[in-house]
Amino acid sequence: MAKGKRGDQAEDLDLVPIMNLVTILIPFLLMASSFVSLAVINSTLPAIGQETEPEDDTDEPPLSLKVAITDEGFVVQGNDELLKPEGEAKGKVIDCKVTGCPTPDAYNVEELLELLVKVKEVNEDEENVILVPESTIPYEVLIMTMDATREDPDSKGINNLPKQLFPGVVIAGGM
Repeated sequence: MAKGKRGDQAEDLDLVPIMNLVTILIPFLLMASSFVSLAVINSTLPAIGQETEPEDDTDEPPLSLKVAITDEGFVVQGNDELLKPEGEAKGKVIDCKVTGCPTPDAYNVEELLELLVKVKEVNEDEENVILVPESTIPYEVLIMTMDATREDPDSKGINNLPKQLFPGVVIAGGM
């Protein structure tokens, strides 16, 4: 009977191709991880406590600009004549382009921006706005509103940058 060559030594494994693959794969994965980027939108939370009196000696009350975001549009409130239409106690109402605001694009952000530009012209020193969204408002609508209250892209300010409107955005609890 013929015997097989079982007792011979096994050949060594060639690990060079696998080591080359790992050597190339690690730097590639490290470079690919840098493509993930995060964006931060600066905003503040409302202060808890009593309201403070205006610091200056004038009798003029602060603007206290508030933009309520509802499923029917925007309601802009504040201590300005532009924001107090006759017969309406709740403020200037900006309805959606489409009834019920079915999509974020249905909100009339352009009209809101026009109103805020007029308010800023009268109240040049004011920098704060309080956003009061309903709990059912989509995230995209909140971001669009924040962008509209911060700056006017149509007019240019210092260094040919968009003119600042109300950069101090405060997000209050929902309605």
